[in-house]
Amino acid sequence: MVQLHLLGVSGSEASGVVGQLNLEWVHFIWNAGVVVVLAALLVHNRANSWLVLATAIASWHLVEHDVIIQTFLASGIPGSPGLLASGGALAGGLPLSRPDLHFVYNLAETAAIALAYLTQLRIQALR
Repeated sequence: MVQLHLLGVSGSEASGVVGQLNLEWVHFIWNAGVVVVLAALLVHNRANSWLVLATAIASWHLVEHDVIIQTFLASGIPGSPGLLASGGALAGGLPLSRPDLHFVYNLAETAAIALAYLTQLRIQALR
């Protein structure tokens, strides 16, 4: 986000700190792993509403990456907008670029996971 919005680096050149891992498959596998871990935690902690929210957000994020990886496999071209980024498959998407939209997804996921963790600590302390 710093490269894109503060340094003016173009989309394909703004690969972040670990640019070698900025691949469609890495994004898809990472997000699938996040959903699997959150779902496993949810099995034992269904009462934690923040965990439920984190799992829902992460699941939607994975659906986005599923659409993106399917487009990549069909075309061989990385960087499709997915469902909700500008130019996306759902009504042309929102007025957000793919990096901006996925930043919002990641921020929402991380915040919900942090709140789920704090909630779980409080639940454990009360026991």
